Amino acid sequence: MSSFRVPLPALLLVLAMALLPFGRMLEIPMALLAIAGLAGLVRSKGLGGASHAAVLAALLAAFALPMLLALPDAIAQQKSLITTLGTLRYGMSCVALLYWYQCCGDQPEDRDRLLNVLGMAVAVLLTLWCLDGLLQFGTGSNVLGYGVGEGYINGVFGDDDNIKFGIAVAFLLPIGLVYALRQWPPVAVGFFLLLVLTLIVLSGKRAAWISAAVELSAMGIYYFFRGRLGVFRVVSLLGIAVLALVLAFGSSEWVQERSVVIVKALDEPDYASVNRATGLRLPIWRTAVSMGEAHWINGVGPRGFRYAYADFAAQDDTWARPAREAGGARASHAHQLLLELWSETGVFGLLGYGALLTLLWASWQRADPDARSRALPYAVTLVGMLFPLNTHLAWYSSWHAQLLWLFIGMYLLALSHRESKEVSS
Repeated sequence: MSSFRVPLPALLLVLAMALLPFGRMLEIPMALLAIAGLAGLVRSKGLGGASHAAVLAALLAAFALPMLLALPDAIAQQKSLITTLGTLRYGMSCVALLYWYQCCGDQPEDRDRLLNVLGMAVAVLLTLWCLDGLLQFGTGSNVLGYGVGEGYINGVFGDDDNIKFGIAVAFLLPIGLVYALRQWPPVAVGFFLLLVLTLIVLSGKRAAWISAAVELSAMGIYYFFRGRLGVFRVVSLLGIAVLALVLAFGSSEWVQERSVVIVKALDEPDYASVNRATGLRLPIWRTAVSMGEAHWINGVGPRGFRYAYADFAAQDDTWARPAREAGGARASHAHQLLLELWSETGVFGLLGYGALLTLLWASWQRADPDARSRALPYAVTLVGMLFPLNTHLAWYSSWHAQLLWLFIGMYLLALSHRESKEVSS
């Protein structure tokens, strides 16, 4: 790997980011990373010498053990088993990054080059995706001919009901923004942030709005305590955020409608207004609570939510209607992180989530300032992905889980320090 001017893992990571809009194509570079990680484990007979190897093992246990414990009572045994076994590839992709840094890079600076290449690629991709989304908003279709569906701007992510543009852009925002802040002139950073925030709002996805707000708040807190935010920068960033909201609100009836129902729900929080503000999610949440109460120890199994849904839903719940070729109910997951863990993996899932947060935070606390600076964009992205008070994507879905573990792997890589390079033969 060291013969590449740009480290091979960086090329695979950039490819993974570039393939995000194209369904399961993300699996290809992630599978190559997982194979490299498995080969590294076999070659070195473990990763005992790699920094943060023990943390990675503990994180994998926190994620996967609740899934294993849910299997005996899983409603959809085959689906849950395949989902659980699939978690192995997430861990192996992280192993590949730690193994490469520990054993294959010629210089410690290779890690900085990898982080820089990925940051640059994400900043460029976000710019291109958002410009394409702006074209779709203005003309009705993007460069690939995808139209606007039900008010959603979905850009290169397609024109079906798999609306991921807003949430993908929100998750990648910290990586692109930190790179821009460090490498681009202030005017370019301002235009970049304005473009990305405007398109996140125009996407119409409330989960993306909340994730972006949480991430920017986390970044603000970090820079405030590091003494990097002067009054002018604070005012400028707030001004850009407000301008993005004004532009999106003034140009999109869809954004206006969604904003109005949220304000009404806050002003008059009755069932009907709150249900509308949450995208008709209250019946799904009620069903998830009932499902979790009935299977409180280990849940109905990973990705078993839709198959158990009809048994716990109210008679007039439209989300309980069959999902045709997908099988099960239209409600594929709980659309709320804690409720999904509670319903699919029970109390074990909630404990695993708590352990995951604790381990990630402890790693940050033990790191020195330089390591924290390297890990900042991935830490902030994880804050956005793991924030519990949001209408999340499916926690155990392959798209979301692979992204989560990609960011965890990058986070641990950024925090790692170089140990002895001796490897067992």
